[in-house]
Amino acid sequence: MSGLKKALLPYGTTSSAPSIVLPDTALFLSERGSLTKNYFENVVELLNREYEAIKSLAVLNELVYRASYNFVPRVGQRYHLYKKADDTYLLSMIEDWTAYEFVVTVEYTADSVWKDVSSV
Repeated sequence: MSGLKKALLPYGTTSSAPSIVLPDTALFLSERGSLTKNYFENVVELLNREYEAIKSLAVLNELVYRASYNFVPRVGQRYHLYKKADDTYLLSMIEDWTAYEFVVTVEYTADSVWKDVSSV
């Protein structure tokens, strides 16, 4: 082999060349693998929380859209959902109405989605 080609090799070709030390890939893989696993577990947990929040919002919207009301809701306004004795629902502008069982206070958004604002 010519001297030029030997200089380009990634390893020594004589006994006096420096020893080849392989990196500890097992250590790297175990450390990084554990970090990667934690990352993906956290992402999955976050996605599950978001999924549950969207699912709850969908249930709330179905409930409100099935309720009876005699007005056109306005974006940004708060309304109150009540449960009547016959297990039907009524959406009202009246707050603290004692004639029915209070369920939740909602706000109508520009996306035509009802948002729970009871705790706000």
